[in-house]
Amino acid sequence: MSDAESRRADLSALRIHRDEEKAPASGPKIGRIAVWIIVLIAAGYAGWIAYQKWILPRNAPPVETLVAKPSVNVANPPLLTASGYLVASRTAKITPKISGKVVRLNVDTGVNVKKGDVIAVLESTNVQAQLDEANAALSEAQREYARQSALWKQGVTSRALLDAAESQLKAARARVDQVRINMGDMVIRAPFDGTVAAKSTEVGEVISSVMMGQVAGTLPSGAICTLVDLKTIEVEADVNESNIGQLRQGQPAEVSVDAFPGRKWKGVLRQIIPTADRAKAIVKVKVSIINPDAPLLPEMAANVSFLQTERTSAELKEPPKLWLSPSNIVDGKVAVVDATRHVHFVKVGTGEVRDGRIEVTSGLKEGDRIVTSQLEQLKEGQLVKLTEE
Repeated sequence: MSDAESRRADLSALRIHRDEEKAPASGPKIGRIAVWIIVLIAAGYAGWIAYQKWILPRNAPPVETLVAKPSVNVANPPLLTASGYLVASRTAKITPKISGKVVRLNVDTGVNVKKGDVIAVLESTNVQAQLDEANAALSEAQREYARQSALWKQGVTSRALLDAAESQLKAARARVDQVRINMGDMVIRAPFDGTVAAKSTEVGEVISSVMMGQVAGTLPSGAICTLVDLKTIEVEADVNESNIGQLRQGQPAEVSVDAFPGRKWKGVLRQIIPTADRAKAIVKVKVSIINPDAPLLPEMAANVSFLQTERTSAELKEPPKLWLSPSNIVDGKVAVVDATRHVHFVKVGTGEVRDGRIEVTSGLKEGDRIVTSQLEQLKEGQLVKLTEE
């Protein structure tokens, strides 16, 4: 190779290839475009979210609603309702009059007893010894009185000694009578017909008397059992003091118990407790249940509806139904608001008409929120604002 050709080859190697450097530059331009597209999409999505969350709800029409809830006998609605618990108006804690050890126990929780039935027997060894001692003292007093009487007739003794002998005789008789009463108190009997609600002792335990229990503060623990008369079961309910003026003694009522859903009993307001709870602003009332025909037990949760007039047996047995005003139904449809505050028109079936309301037989369920205003202006799927919120 000549020197000239060699120099040309070297110059060719030193030449800058600008076309090759410009070729890769198209990559960054495409990336920037993609980034801007993503930013625009995100901004549009954020704007749409803001519109849906803030702007659209502000422009949503306000509507009034009610929650569908089954009710009974709309012709005789309750004045007010109250909740409470079942209690037995006749309840007794059976506690012995004297202290002693239980040697026999004839009852258990849930057992029915009659008035006069033996509930428990206490150990009577000590009392029997006291009775024997009292009888011996009585015999001695009788002999002394007989001796002093004979001497008085003979004019040998004084009137004072005769009177003293007579006093000792009376005291001895009283002592025997008292110990015999104590002996009878060792046998604890039922004071009335009832059911044993709780048993508080066992055979072999020593229980305190009523007086000792009160002094020592152990009266509940000294009780043998708790006896309740389930025939006297009633409801003890709390009524807001602002509503107590609507109630009167002897007012008819309707009682329902959570343990027996769907069943109701006639009741009557027996007593309004003449004092209020200042902290809770309530007044306690007692409602008697007329002829309960189910095993209603104390402390069961119950609800009371106070009525203007007593309901008939047919009304009492009527199942709860959904009732709506005719204005809530348009062209056989009801506007229901879902959880997202959108309106959906639901076709409903209707039944009888009573007291200006229509029975809804199908299409709705308990808990549905129904629109009661501006029905003609609403459209399917439209967002609304609830006036009660």
